[in-house]
Amino acid sequence: MRRKLPYRAKLAMLLAVSLLLLTVVAIPPIRMASAATGTVYYVDSEAGSNSNSGTSVNAPWKTLKHVSDRGSRFQPGDQILLKSGSIWNEAFKISFSGAEGSPITIGKYGGETKPVINGGGARYGVLMENRQHITLQDIEITNFNPLDYDDYKSAYYRRSGVWIRAFHNGPMSNISLLRLDIHDVTGISVTGATSVLNTDGEWVSKNNNAAILVNGWEWEENVPADKHAFYKNLLIEDCSIYDIRTMGINIDGKVPSFDYYHQNVVIRNNTFNKTGSDAIVVGVSNNPLVEHNSAYDVGINSVDGKWIAGMWVWKTLGATFQNNEVARVHYKNSSDTDSNAFDVDILAQGNHLFQYNYSHDNTGGFTMDMGQLKNGTTVFRYNISQNDQHNGFRGVTMNIKDPTVFYNNVFYNDNDDGFILSDNPDSTFINNIFYTSKGNAPYPAGPKFYNNNFFGSAPPVQGVNNLTYDPLFVNPGTGVDGIASVEGYKLKPNSPLIGKGRAMPVNGGKDFWGNALYTGAPDIGVFEDPASTISDTVAPNKPIELAAIDRTDTTVNLTWSASENGVPLDADIYDAADDTLLSSVIMSGNGTVTGLAPDTAYSFYVVARDLAGNESAPSDPITVKTSSAVIVDNADAVKTGNWTNQTGNTAYNGDFVTIPKGTGANTITWTPNLLQDGYYSVYYQLPDGTAGRARNASFTVNFDGGSKTYAVNETVPGGQWLPFGIHYFKAGTGGNVQLSDKADGEVAADAVKFLWEEDFSPENLTNIVLTADRLQLRLGHTMGLSVTGTDSKGKALDLMAAGLEVEFASDSAAITVSEDGVITGVSQGSANLTASVFINGQRLTSNSSEVIVGPGFIVPAPAITDVNGNALGSFTPYGVVHASTRVINSTDKQQTVTLILAVFNEKGLVKSSLKDIIIKSYEYAVLTENIIMPEDVNSAYLKVFVWDGKDGMHPLTARTIYPE
Repeated sequence: MRRKLPYRAKLAMLLAVSLLLLTVVAIPPIRMASAATGTVYYVDSEAGSNSNSGTSVNAPWKTLKHVSDRGSRFQPGDQILLKSGSIWNEAFKISFSGAEGSPITIGKYGGETKPVINGGGARYGVLMENRQHITLQDIEITNFNPLDYDDYKSAYYRRSGVWIRAFHNGPMSNISLLRLDIHDVTGISVTGATSVLNTDGEWVSKNNNAAILVNGWEWEENVPADKHAFYKNLLIEDCSIYDIRTMGINIDGKVPSFDYYHQNVVIRNNTFNKTGSDAIVVGVSNNPLVEHNSAYDVGINSVDGKWIAGMWVWKTLGATFQNNEVARVHYKNSSDTDSNAFDVDILAQGNHLFQYNYSHDNTGGFTMDMGQLKNGTTVFRYNISQNDQHNGFRGVTMNIKDPTVFYNNVFYNDNDDGFILSDNPDSTFINNIFYTSKGNAPYPAGPKFYNNNFFGSAPPVQGVNNLTYDPLFVNPGTGVDGIASVEGYKLKPNSPLIGKGRAMPVNGGKDFWGNALYTGAPDIGVFEDPASTISDTVAPNKPIELAAIDRTDTTVNLTWSASENGVPLDADIYDAADDTLLSSVIMSGNGTVTGLAPDTAYSFYVVARDLAGNESAPSDPITVKTSSAVIVDNADAVKTGNWTNQTGNTAYNGDFVTIPKGTGANTITWTPNLLQDGYYSVYYQLPDGTAGRARNASFTVNFDGGSKTYAVNETVPGGQWLPFGIHYFKAGTGGNVQLSDKADGEVAADAVKFLWEEDFSPENLTNIVLTADRLQLRLGHTMGLSVTGTDSKGKALDLMAAGLEVEFASDSAAITVSEDGVITGVSQGSANLTASVFINGQRLTSNSSEVIVGPGFIVPAPAITDVNGNALGSFTPYGVVHASTRVINSTDKQQTVTLILAVFNEKGLVKSSLKDIIIKSYEYAVLTENIIMPEDVNSAYLKVFVWDGKDGMHPLTARTIYPE
């Protein structure tokens, strides 16, 4: 069987496109200043005179103001050199520009000591305003009040070292800042989430100043296309920034589109030590490159310590961070700090790449994001994280919400913290080493784990091919300041992880130390052993048992069998008609093909691939026909009221309609013309939401024999079909979906789809689930029950809406239940309810659902288990102890509660761990926390409390002590 595409190992749908795009990340070239051909001018703060010619070392000028005032005199290629050892207590405004290929250079002469410019507490030490083709190099810059160095402690002063700004004058090109020493800039470090009134009467924050501040400004409307303010070819290299009271480098701008993002931004080989805020923040830039930088004690000089990170981006279109080191990002209060090394923040788009970085001892963890990344994936590969903590506001080492892939990283922890990962189903971990010498809390259930090694703790239950070897590092945990200090994370020649990795299709070509990828079979972790002789060139057997287990109008879900030594293999799914690659999966026997046409027959085959990248022969093909569907767009719907036409690329056919919130008098109705009787899945599509959209838009599905209303949050990202449920419709136009304007915000209406479920029937239901609207119920109040049946494919049917006869049973007189599933609270207490239904002559009974009636605050004694949820037999050194309790607030006030775990021995408290939560009135929460036991557990015992957080921390539960 011929395939048009050559073999190319790919990741599953999350990875395939994004990793391929990362192969073409633009790495800006190093730009060298052209040889000077113009006039050389000299400035000497001690021996100079402004009456001199300035063109000779024997006749230098004296002041920087004199240079600024003669800006029109300077020509491209000129040099302005400041005398080594000179000191200017005046700000310097650069009032001239060079030309393409012929910059004006400002540097030094006469010795190795750098000349000093002290801004004296002004807004800047050096200013470039609407200037370009400038190289500023070999200068020392400060900016503080010489009469009162500590004035920043009692008032807010907007101060930068170098301020580069452009506005309404087109792009500014070719700015280079080289070998600058910038220190003692006593500006503002107050978090960007809070504005403060500075001494000039402006509302500002840390974002308004920095050691190096780059702004692209716009404040007028209708700016001509050639006048938008941004920078092209901005290089910041070999600078030393230290002992400042504000941010290190801050690049931002205000632009209308990607076309006016800063371009070719390179931040390279700079060192940051003891900052007042973040080290590097890059915004409004297209594929910036941040490499070979080191940042130590970030935020240690902060006023408030809030929302600080080491190196991060926002509003960027892709970015590359490589060969950087971030150490000891500080914090003052864990409730309002990030304090992590890396961050992909708000309004970021495209693919972001972090590789060959070294992160250690950061208070808030290794990385985080804001969950707002669009049209891309963040990839972390070949990075080392050593003893990063999780004391940020979310208490997470890797606080990830965006689609993110981690592969071939080392996460090492021996400081008793372990790792805590976000429970993000869009995160994927492959070929990583998790090393926790003192235990680790359970890994979350959401992320996908493939072929990772977990040493010192239990691996995630959902992980595929979890390994638990001692990696046999050369000397782990010995990294100190300096990226060259991490040699200990190389693998010894006899490491069991050599040759055990999964081949990655787009891997950067080298490991952390520059060794070529791969030598023989891939290794796990950041090291690829160049002397490895382990090799695998044997192709796996072809996949068998290819079958279709589900389908829609545009998708087909396939299963097959392909494994080696019990480990599922990667696989590619092809169109048998033309050998086009359609989809890829990682170490799985299940995959979904998307983007198909409705009511159309397709043939598929599957090719398996082992960890080393060897391909199998193709499977036998299978033919599947997609389902039919009827789509009704907003243009074909019947509207009452004034709906406004809108456009958007996430809308079906690019258009939709909106209407302000109202009373329900205005509606839009989608009516399909269905070809046959039967069950249909009903879907809706919305464009991207906004903050002003409704959170409770009321969609009513009217079907044969009934109706059901769904409340929809329209503020969420759109662009995909989202399900309402399955309902029975007669052929023709008797059914519809109606949306009204009765909501808490603007209502958006796009398209509705009716997908025929040819194989679905209530007779195929195998399980039913009973749920109550909420756990608590006030006396005399009512609430509804819902009963859902599912078949073997997981397709669900609302049994009461579908008209099936459901019986309810309760074990308590605290409630009454009507035939239509409405509960009334009649007396204080609790009740356990079940539902049952007859299907095919057999009774299916639901789960038991608890309802609590009456006021009160209920906190059962916490349950104490091991990491797997089993009864705790005994303590083990560095073992994980898990405590949990369900806290029920059946009162009219919200309540703050804290779960505290404390380990004691005969000498007193050894360590503790806690978790806070706010529980609203008539809501509940399951409060859980873990603690890692100390090495010596011989006389250890555990106390667990739940506290109310008020009035002297009164306990809500008696102490739970283990062992008793």
